[in-house]
Amino acid sequence: MIKKLLDGLIDRPLFTSLFVADFAVLLFHRPPFLFSVLMVGGLVAMSMYLGQKLELFSK
Repeated sequence: MIKKLLDGLIDRPLFTSLFVADFAVLLFHRPPFLFSVLMVGGLVAMSMYLGQKLELFSK
């Protein structure tokens, strides 16, 4: 499962850099409330996209 996740992230470098940068900004900084709500929404959307594309638990 971890190998499939890492391969999916390596195949999409722009997506990976956006995801990591968004997560790091939310984790280590205190952006304004409205901006942080938009960023959390972006993280949720990227996570759902990644889950759909990788299908980690498909049989």
